[in-house]
Amino acid sequence: MDDVSSFCDKYEIMIPNMDASYFPGRSKRRSLDINYSHNLRVDIFMLLLIYIFKSLRIISIFVSTDLLLGMASLNPVNSFENFAKNRIIRLVECYMNEFDSSKLWDLSCQLNSFIVYVRGSDKRFINLKGISDLAKLLVKSDLHQTLSLVYLLIKLTLILPVALCVCGTGFLFHEVHQK
Repeated sequence: MDDVSSFCDKYEIMIPNMDASYFPGRSKRRSLDINYSHNLRVDIFMLLLIYIFKSLRIISIFVSTDLLLGMASLNPVNSFENFAKNRIIRLVECYMNEFDSSKLWDLSCQLNSFIVYVRGSDKRFINLKGISDLAKLLVKSDLHQTLSLVYLLIKLTLILPVALCVCGTGFLFHEVHQK
């Protein structure tokens, strides 16, 4: 607490008395009979929770079953036991900016070659723990160039959870600052 106080003193930042009455906005006339401590601990916390829940509802709209099943189909665990080309193609349909109709056909062919290769031709693909390990091994074995569209899809799949979090956080930030 001493470090915070000295920092505030150094930069001339006012430290409110937490027991003092809190007045919302700039008006000193509108008293709610609450103090700064209550405002920080309850009101702001509750607002933050409300906005987080709103953002999670919006994120859930974007995360459909098709996306999740498509991502799971690329999981290398148990020799790609969840691999389902039709689910992967449904996932790709979410990325139409990256995959036009000709690339979609090429990806379909690459997926056929990919699954045959990783299930039998190269023993390094047997004990992978997740999609990130798969991406690393594709680069290490130079298959990321041969199977460039499969590799692109794997990269997009790895980015998707982060992108959803960033979108949710951006929404939350926007909503908090609009109030």
